[in-house]
Amino acid sequence: STGNWQHSGRNWYGLQRLKYNGQPTFEMLAVRAKSNGVEIEFTEPLEEGIGRAPEAYTVQQWWYLPTHEYGGPKKDLENLRISSVNISENRRRVFLELEGMKPDHVIYLRLPNDWVSAEGHELWSTEAWYTLNQIPEGQPGLIAGASSPIPANTLTAAEKAAGWKLLFDGKSLDGWHSWKKDKAGSGWVIEGGALKLNAIRQPDGSLRTEDGGDLLTDQEYENYELRLEWKISACGNSGIIFNVVEADKYDYPWQTGPEHQLIDNTCHPDARFETHRAGCLYDLVPVKYETVKPAGEWNKVRIIIRNGKSQFWLNGRRVVDFEMFTPEWERMIRNSKFKDMPDFGKARKGRICLQDHRDAMVWFRNIKIREFE
Repeated sequence: STGNWQHSGRNWYGLQRLKYNGQPTFEMLAVRAKSNGVEIEFTEPLEEGIGRAPEAYTVQQWWYLPTHEYGGPKKDLENLRISSVNISENRRRVFLELEGMKPDHVIYLRLPNDWVSAEGHELWSTEAWYTLNQIPEGQPGLIAGASSPIPANTLTAAEKAAGWKLLFDGKSLDGWHSWKKDKAGSGWVIEGGALKLNAIRQPDGSLRTEDGGDLLTDQEYENYELRLEWKISACGNSGIIFNVVEADKYDYPWQTGPEHQLIDNTCHPDARFETHRAGCLYDLVPVKYETVKPAGEWNKVRIIIRNGKSQFWLNGRRVVDFEMFTPEWERMIRNSKFKDMPDFGKARKGRICLQDHRDAMVWFRNIKIREFE
């Protein structure tokens, strides 16, 4: 046999050339069975704060019934309860203490696809299958005390040491104001530790905000990494606008600042345009692939800007790369809806803005920033 089962008339070989590109990869290096659970070893340390919640992991077990046909059905499939999550000091190993492991079963493990390593790399693969012929005796996994999730709108000691600062503490709107006002509009409220743009349901079923306005940071920023989480109401639209110049000559933040688009791709009419979908550099660069979650679910954003070189991340995936202040940047603007705005995309620093698009409720939390020198 050439190995081409049911694929006649094709090359019998697969990869013709494999070349190392020198780039590191963040993935599961190994999965090991222990007497009381499974240990996962990663190629790079986990980012501070992730991996602590048992509900982040899916662990199942089953056995296969052999048949004369190709493959066989799964039998007695069940979810395994995670008693505790234990993360090593260097954050490269996670031990999941499990209840009910059985020999002669397959252990299936799935991780969230939005995890990022401490080096800022996305997770290459999220799944693993382990054939557990027998449970190891006398080889317990490390129980370091259950790793509890970090409360929203807080910084760990490691984050503080790395220079991170909270832009929203979950309790007040200090450090923020609405466009060309001294304070935030009354439409911006705090609800359950989240910053919420409220909206009122209209007779036709649509939503309409009142006294919200685009919300801006009091401080200006130039080179930084911004992280936050957001969710939006069904069919809603919003955005994160950066390098905003707040001056009398401008009527809106988007006359100067580029935008990371926030939108419900499934039903907002603007999402029919490729460069208007969630995670895009609005009207300029589309996402490489869609990673946005459904309306009502939290999304994780990273915006990295360093001397014009910029990245957008959405739910653990690097979805947009661009460089500002170059001839190519000017060309993109000339071919966009911003072509008649002479100061769009020109500022090298400015305020960060959470957009009030007037037609949606939007929530934000865990808003934090780390400035680069």
